[in-house]
Amino acid sequence: MTSSPPPTPPRVEDTQPIPPSPPKAPRPRWRLFAAVGVVVVLVAVGLWWALSPKGAPSSSQAPVAIPSGVGPAPAGTGKTLDVAADGSKQYRTIADAAAQAQPGDTILIQPGSYAGFTVPRSGTDGEWITYQAAPGGQVLIDSDDASDKGRVDLSGRSFIKLAGIVVQDANHFGIYAEKTSNIVLDHVEVADSRHGGVVFLTGTNITVQYSNVHGNNSIGTDAEMEAISMDNVQGFEIVGCTVTGNGEEGIDAKYESSNGRIHGNTATGNRGPNIYIDSAHDIVVSDNKVSGATGPGKSGIMLGVEDYSDSRRIANITVENNVATGNTGGGIAFFTESNGTFQNISIINNTLAGNQTAGLVVGDTQLSGTNVLRNNVFGDNAGRDIKGSTDDFTVDHNLFSAPGPGSDNVVGAPVFVDEAGGNLALAPDSPGIGAGSPEGAPPADINGVARQGDKPDIGAYQAPAG
Repeated sequence: MTSSPPPTPPRVEDTQPIPPSPPKAPRPRWRLFAAVGVVVVLVAVGLWWALSPKGAPSSSQAPVAIPSGVGPAPAGTGKTLDVAADGSKQYRTIADAAAQAQPGDTILIQPGSYAGFTVPRSGTDGEWITYQAAPGGQVLIDSDDASDKGRVDLSGRSFIKLAGIVVQDANHFGIYAEKTSNIVLDHVEVADSRHGGVVFLTGTNITVQYSNVHGNNSIGTDAEMEAISMDNVQGFEIVGCTVTGNGEEGIDAKYESSNGRIHGNTATGNRGPNIYIDSAHDIVVSDNKVSGATGPGKSGIMLGVEDYSDSRRIANITVENNVATGNTGGGIAFFTESNGTFQNISIINNTLAGNQTAGLVVGDTQLSGTNVLRNNVFGDNAGRDIKGSTDDFTVDHNLFSAPGPGSDNVVGAPVFVDEAGGNLALAPDSPGIGAGSPEGAPPADINGVARQGDKPDIGAYQAPAG
């Protein structure tokens, strides 16, 4: 068990359209050395909602070393420890079964209500310890936080899978993990924690997949951490998750986190930003739908540098195949708390429509290296496609509502298939069809449709061939 962090000061990552506040102290952060390992992902135990990641993984930057993604779990080599809250099985509590579990074992949890628990032992490579909900109803972890940090505490453990459980109403964080490696959260639900929902601090090879994270940060802007937080995590994947209605950021990769992918998620109605990359590097943000960030000046996707970062640097970030709509601070935005550098940023084949402030908010960002703005749809973003200078970008083949910077652009209003119904694919007669560049474009669109030869469509969607 670790000591409690100091109280969290107010948030600082509002975008440039909001008048800047005086400098504020950083949020708390923990520093520990991470173990190294490889991740193997648990086979899905049954869909709770019809959501799957779309599109083929791609990046216009150098390859990013990420976890292996969704794949077969190692065959069970140990015993099954059966838990039922009514006493009808071998163990009545998860903690009792966990105390006996050895590498390769599965703790099978029958539907019912359970107290929080601390994972007492690690698995090994090829012999993970799995905590799995049995079919037939909800497994609710809804009382008694395991530690002063989380209702479920994974700290210091490796080769652990949590599958199908529901963690509710934590007094602090829902699922907490400090100094961990090779952890998979599969089809978990984390709801209504007073502070962050799923929090990883200083770890390696972390996967959160097909999970539902909602209603966290329930105490408001005094809450520590975010709905899903990756803080100084090396090698991570967040895929196929639904992240909604949280009181701070939806998905946050920050403070020197690296080698990660955030893809195929739906993040909507969070205070925002819905997805935030802060002082991190070598990350791909792709195939996400981000909408309705509710906080003042909060964007759908934000790239930022806060003062708490040692490096004050964000680098090698690819943002592609995303759809950003209805966000107060713009579709995609840059933020610098006081000073910092941004290097090698690619923003390619995104659809940015119906956002307040602008489609893209650059502000006074200091950019270096190779930065690209290409094949993006800008539509009805409070009458402004871009706020700020794009002088440090290569800008081409975008669909602008009014003449804009760069070359080979298309000017006109996009025509969407069904904007009111949420389908922002370009209609066959829309400007932007067949007007994009193949250079750096992801090979498939947000729905997995292959892009067409040397004249792909502009935006996150590609019209099928023929």
